[in-house]
Amino acid sequence: MELLYSTLIFLIGLGVLISGAEVFIHHSAQLGAKLGISDVIVGITLVALGTSIPEIFVSVSSIINDAPALALGNSIGSNISNIAIIYGLSLFWLATKTLNISLRNIFILILSVLIAGWALYDLTISVADSIVFIALFVLFVLNLFREKPDEVPENTHKDESLTKVSLLILLSLILLAVGSELTVRGGVDLAIGLGIPDAVIGLTMIAIGTSLPELAASVSALRRSKGNMVVGNIVGSNILNIVLIFPIIGIGSTAVFDQEIFNRDFMVMSALTAAFILLVTIGRGEGGLKKVLYPLFAVGMFVSMGFYLTSLF
Repeated sequence: MELLYSTLIFLIGLGVLISGAEVFIHHSAQLGAKLGISDVIVGITLVALGTSIPEIFVSVSSIINDAPALALGNSIGSNISNIAIIYGLSLFWLATKTLNISLRNIFILILSVLIAGWALYDLTISVADSIVFIALFVLFVLNLFREKPDEVPENTHKDESLTKVSLLILLSLILLAVGSELTVRGGVDLAIGLGIPDAVIGLTMIAIGTSLPELAASVSALRRSKGNMVVGNIVGSNILNIVLIFPIIGIGSTAVFDQEIFNRDFMVMSALTAAFILLVTIGRGEGGLKKVLYPLFAVGMFVSMGFYLTSLF
């Protein structure tokens, strides 16, 4: 009965978390338009930060509930899911498209993964490590201000008042706080009940669940033939999942993590990131090579994800 209760709390929390993220993303874009904030700022808020909100809230709640391994697993697992599942599905459509992705953002993604490996090598994340991640976050934001986002959200509810939009954003933040708390509490209880580590819950159910906003944004972008937005969303989300969540862990916890989090999970994330960067580089050009490679890599990512998930249990 306790296991059923924990599962129910976890699923309710995940549902509230995802709903809160959707409300936050949608109405933040409206607020920016109503305040006359430039399209660039609105786009940066929506694409670069909006879809990472669930991971951030879950990580803060994990630290509060003394479950840093869950937060780390959520960060790494979300990056794995973003590439293996979301990008993997997108590859079938992107095989016939030419991409135009900033190499500066790709460089920051590479840098963030390398620094994450450097920080995790001793199985701890220190305050000094956290400062480096925060500096990298600042670099990422400054870089975003230098370019116009590929897609700007439309203000589809122009009749809604500024007060109403602001209240809905406040409501979304409450939903995110409540949803993340329920998700973490349910996830921790579920891990205890099933006799598996917190990190595994973070790497699987929570990571995939908190990646749903990225999936929704990617499906929407593909329907509107916005391949650049799909790739940009994954690049931005994966960077932020490292440079925002790692310092939260480093500042809020002194935990020493299991060796497997580096040898297995971080290495899987690194390998998928390398494959992702290779495919994005190929996608910037034209030709028949990617029409063959993209579907093959997509199948390979699905198979790899299956083997990886199996290895966790």
